[in-house]
Amino acid sequence: MRNGQVHLLLPLFCFALGQYCFAIGGVDSAPPPAAPHAVSFTHPKETKLSNGLRLIVAERPSLPLLAIELIIRSGSEADANDLAGTASLTGSLLTKGTEKMSAPQIASAIESLGGTIFSSGVSDNSNGGVLVMSSKAESALTILSDVALHPAFKQEEIDRLKKQSLDGLRVALQQPGSVASYVTGRVVYGDGEYGHAAGGTPETLPAIQRADIVKFYQTYYRPDNATLIFSGNVTFEQGKEYAQRFFGDWKPHQETPGPVSTATGAWRPTSVVVDMPEAGQASVSVTKPAIKRDSPDYYSGLVANAALGNGFASRLNREIRIKRGLSYGARSSLDIRRDAGAFTASAQTKNESAAEVASLLQGELKRMKIDPVQGDELKSRQALLAGSYARSLETDLGFAGQIAGLAVFNLPLETLDKFIPAINAVTTKDVTAFAGKYLVTRPSLVIVGKASAFVEPLKKDFSETRVIPQSNLDLNRADLVKQK
Repeated sequence: MRNGQVHLLLPLFCFALGQYCFAIGGVDSAPPPAAPHAVSFTHPKETKLSNGLRLIVAERPSLPLLAIELIIRSGSEADANDLAGTASLTGSLLTKGTEKMSAPQIASAIESLGGTIFSSGVSDNSNGGVLVMSSKAESALTILSDVALHPAFKQEEIDRLKKQSLDGLRVALQQPGSVASYVTGRVVYGDGEYGHAAGGTPETLPAIQRADIVKFYQTYYRPDNATLIFSGNVTFEQGKEYAQRFFGDWKPHQETPGPVSTATGAWRPTSVVVDMPEAGQASVSVTKPAIKRDSPDYYSGLVANAALGNGFASRLNREIRIKRGLSYGARSSLDIRRDAGAFTASAQTKNESAAEVASLLQGELKRMKIDPVQGDELKSRQALLAGSYARSLETDLGFAGQIAGLAVFNLPLETLDKFIPAINAVTTKDVTAFAGKYLVTRPSLVIVGKASAFVEPLKKDFSETRVIPQSNLDLNRADLVKQK
């Protein structure tokens, strides 16, 4: 072996050895977190233009950078079930051509400024934004206002984007983890606003016409449904002048749309297996409805989720990966939505161990109540959340993103400073109460994999499991089964 190869391999060996020692030594050998200390962030200022556009400016002059983001408070939840993917296409198409500029011209213009531009449509919001040197603000705003207010929605760009999206879907639908995420949406939300796939399905994407995209844009892209955010080297007065000059003439296309229907019916736990005979592994998830973003249980929920399945030292990862070696990683998530989001715990494993992992996931949820999160475990999870939050605010774009989240969920700007103290104030009793309220009752189970390898042992604990052949799966229906 050449000397250079030794130098390359030595750090990898040391890293692997460290990970191995950490794993066999247990998470208790990790150093304790430092004591929390007071943190204060930039206090954004806001106003509203006469056309209803909300403006928020965070003055952060330490670097000559500026992040600008336009948030539309509507996204995929507003899609019709048979046109799922409309919001996603609409958002992505903003930067694919305007009445004055083609997609290559937009990309070239932003690159000439040394900046980046983005746009998308996701659950609960759509957005467009730029990141540039603050000295290039006016040029960047000229482009951003053009793509936001005058998108062309050219047919050739629609066709190209639909083809790319369909190609990506075909690949995703051969992967157990991706299929499981789509199925989980239907299992939790049924035919409700969040039940359909935000990016669409192989059936709904081809059905979306240019008229549907234009209608979505004209209905929801309106100043009284939008927030413009500046974060970086800009003053509040400059931000107001920019907003008025570039967005002050923006007028809504039609009357204010009515509320999106949120009726989902009574949720009932279910067990679903999607049989993918060629799958090399199985994706195992337990899931159930949880909380809205404005819930008083929000911070307790974040700490509970961090203890259960956020990070290498979490309970799920310790039990399933470190102790038993059944997965490369087990995790949980608390999906925050305007209406009730989903709590999900998941792991990918060998097909033969899918039933065991399903029982372990459910068992760890129940253990959250009978084995309280306390002492160093509680402190370490609080430190994890506080540190992650603080890091997200280090960049102008990250700061703008946090403000955008508050705008989407209509929360006060003071929430920026309240996050870390609120996390540190969560007690063992709070976490246990959250677990008792949201986690210990029976969840739904979703497994995607080679059913013949695990379905019989699975039915010992989950006797009412439905098995749906991959060929018979229909993501456009709440019951997930194609009609005959």
